[in-house]
This record gives sequence, structure tokens and C-alpha cells, in this order.
Amino acid sequence: MSNTTTAEEVPALSRKPAWATLLLVSVAVFLLPIAMTGAGVALPEIAKDFHPSSQALQWVVSGYNVTFAALMLAFGTIADRVGRRRIFQIGIALFAVSALVGMLANSVILLDITRITGGIGAAATLTAGSTLVASRFEGTQRVRAFGIFGTALGAGLAFGPLVSALMMEFMGWRGILLLPAALGMLVAVFTPALRESRNPDAKRVDWTGTVTFTLGLVLLIFALVEAPTYSWTSGLVLGSLAATVLLFAAFAVAEKKQRHPMFDLSLLRNTGFMGVNAAAVAMAFTLLPLLVLLPTYFSAVKGYSALGAGSVLIIVTIPTLIIPMLAPVIAKWLSVRVQLTAAMLIAAGGMIWLSTIQPDTGIAALVGPLLLTGTGYGMTLAIVDGAAISSVDLKRAGMASGMFNAMRLTGDTAAAAVGGSLLLTITSSHLAGKVADPGKVTADLNSGVHTTSAVAADAFTSALHVVIWVSVILALITAPLLWRALRPKKTPSTVVAAGGPSGTGPAIAADAGPAGEDLVQADRGRVV
Repeated sequence: MSNTTTAEEVPALSRKPAWATLLLVSVAVFLLPIAMTGAGVALPEIAKDFHPSSQALQWVVSGYNVTFAALMLAFGTIADRVGRRRIFQIGIALFAVSALVGMLANSVILLDITRITGGIGAAATLTAGSTLVASRFEGTQRVRAFGIFGTALGAGLAFGPLVSALMMEFMGWRGILLLPAALGMLVAVFTPALRESRNPDAKRVDWTGTVTFTLGLVLLIFALVEAPTYSWTSGLVLGSLAATVLLFAAFAVAEKKQRHPMFDLSLLRNTGFMGVNAAAVAMAFTLLPLLVLLPTYFSAVKGYSALGAGSVLIIVTIPTLIIPMLAPVIAKWLSVRVQLTAAMLIAAGGMIWLSTIQPDTGIAALVGPLLLTGTGYGMTLAIVDGAAISSVDLKRAGMASGMFNAMRLTGDTAAAAVGGSLLLTITSSHLAGKVADPGKVTADLNSGVHTTSAVAADAFTSALHVVIWVSVILALITAPLLWRALRPKKTPSTVVAAGGPSGTGPAIAADAGPAGEDLVQADRGRVV
């Protein structure tokens, strides 16, 4: 009996192989955000251990994010050809081994290298994992499957900061890597028991497209990360941005000439697919600055320990665990168009409320705005992965998943980099003329060193307000654009849905091309 499933063979949710796939993929994707958010919580302790430059310390977070984002599309296409299970196993094994070596690192440089390789593994894991799930389920079962998938991601976001902080209490900063190493290796051991899945029509790997896109994205993220250190007008940053433009132009030319391109450029005309991508990027600018910057703020201004800061972040991330569980119920009444637009407005409302934070603001006053912001993000987390993949035919699932996750992770990295850059620049500007050494005070605040200076605390808080309002403006701009992009088309096949013909799946605009008969429905009885 063959152990391979083509893109056309999709078992029902009730079959054990499908459940086994979903279980292993869910455990794996649970670990990925822990590896991302845990590093932010651990930065002050890593700084005390290695005394690195601010640039080297920044790459503990950014190194993981750069390769995670840059290799998504490449792994999506490769997985379609060589096998999604195989790429998933290679990815989670590399992720786990990188975490293990990182635990043993005796320098920040080695730690940075392991974070870079860990991001490579994470890219392969998430892209291949999501397409494995898509290949195993259909119709309403796919909605439920991606609800569980989203819950796993949400759980990693919700508990990542707290779990990392708890592990640090016993093992120091090295403890944040224990869970990714141990559980990741366990998933890798059991993955061979799953059935393989690949696109039977996939051709040879488009190496020209792979190299130009990946290098272009790496240089783009590098410029975003290094701009706060070298300034936006430095030759290094401007040169990286110029090279990015040239590489992306070369990628577009190469893909037009390929008979079997790495990425079908026609997807850029798919308003449903691009709308979901826009939602993911906008939401990254809502949540990521909070996850990356708030732990440092709480440590520097309020004197919280890593455990205390991680505990506060539970408030904003707990909705990302609960709401995806409700996805099948919500999808019966609201289309993706309504859900995503509402999510943007809810998140914007939470951030506006959060902008009232002051150095003396108590935790009780933060519960409302943090919960509201997390609710908006959780609403998108429940549906965007399934909606992005379901906007194309299943044979191109890896391609769609790769581009979507590349966009999402680039948004995450850009949000963290831009937010961090604004925080440092504005804090230093506010301190100028008020303290003897604005640069040193700003660097100490950014490292989470507790300050007793009211001037420093006020400057850091004012800078945080600016970062928050940037997120608000982006969310408010994105909301009406999403409403327009995801509007139903006046055709017999009005809506492409992640939920299939039963009328229970989340709907997106149907200009996706040959998206598969199980994904097209008339969308009756729901707000679209």
C-alpha cells in the first residue's frame, strides 16, 4: 500500500491519519511562537551574561525572524515537489537541534547563529505543516482543522512569554530553549509515521526565483533591523534597500519566463488572497510591538522581573488561544470579510485605549485594552491561514502558504524593527538636554534596566505612545481596504470559502481562479 497522498486525495477529519497529522503539526506550530516571544523576555538576562553590543543582542530576536520570513515561499514550493511530510520533518528537526545547541552557546555570536538556523527550520515547519493539514481535510472539516491549527499558534503566543519566564527561573535564559528542543525532537521522531503528501504536477524547483526572492527578502529585513543602529540614511541601509528592489524586479522577470514558476504572479491579482495577506501584515503591527516592547517597558519603567512581565502579557495573548476554538461557530454567521474587518477595528480600539498608559498605571487598568487588542488579533489568527490556502487550488497550496507566511513573518519582523527603532529614536530625542548622556540612558532602558528617574520613565512612555498610534493608524487604514478587497463578486460562484459547500466556512472574494469545487459556495444565511 502506498504511503503517499497526492493533492487530490483528502481524507475526512474522522480518519486517524488525518488526526495524527493535525496533532503533530499543532504541537510543532505551538513551539514556533514560543521561540519568537521567549527571546524577547530573555534579552535582559542574555545581556547580563554576555555583555554584547546592542546590535548583537538585537539579532537574538531578529536572526530567527529574518530566516523564518525569507524562506517561507521557497519551502512552500519545494515541499509541493519533494514532499510536505519530508520538509516538515527536516524543518522541525533543524528547529529542535538549533534550540539545543543554543542552550549550550558560550557566546552571543554562536547564539545568534543558532537563532538563524532555527528560523530556517521554523520556515520549513510552518509552511509544510499548514499544507499538510490542508491536504488532509476538506469542507467544514478543514475549517475545524484550521481552527485547531490557529488555537495551537495562539497557545504558543499566549503562553510563550510566561512559559519562557518560568523556565528562566530555574535555568536562566537558556531555559527558554528547552521546550522547543525537547518537544521539537519528539515531533521529528514521530513524523515518519505520517503519510506523505505532494503536488503530483509539481516540476523541478525554480532556483532562479528561489534565490532572487529569498535574497531580496533577507536584504529587506536586514535593512529594517539595522536601520536603528546605522540610521535610515546610511550607505549600508540604503544599499540594502536598493539591492532589494533590484532582486525583486529580477524575481518578477524570472517568474514571468518560467513555465513552472516558484510563485504564480497571477496570485497578486487575486484580491481575496492579497486581502488576507494585508490583514496578516497589519495585525503584525498591532501585536508584535506589544510582545517585543512591553516586556522591556515593564522591566525598565515598572521594575518587573521577567516572570512578572511574562505574566502581564498573558492578558493580551489569552484571546489568541480561546477565539480560534470558536472559529467553526463564528464562520456559520460571519464571512471572512466581516471577521477580518471587525478584527482590525477591535484591535485599533484596544490600542487607542492602551495609549493612555502612564508610568504609574496599574495592571488592573491595562486588562481592558490588552484583552481587546488580543481579541482582534485572535480573530484573524483563527482564519487567515485556512483562508489564504483556500483561495487557490490545492495543487498550489504550498505556493500560497509560502507567500502568505512570508508576508506575515516579514510584517512581524518589520513591526518589531520599526517599533524598536521608533522607541529608541523618540526616547533619545525626549531625553536630549534633560540628562547628561541620553544615549546611555536610552540603551539602558532598551535593555530592561529599571530606572528610578521620572524623566527617563516619561520619555520611554511617550515613545511607546507613538509606536502604539502608528499601529492604530495602520489598522484603521487597512479595515476599509479589506472590506473592499474581500467583497463578494456578482457571479454564480460568489464566494470562495475555506469551509466548503456546506455553507459553514469563512468566505473570501471569489476571483481566485480554479480554487477547487469543494471551496465554492453561495454563502447563504451569513453576513458577508
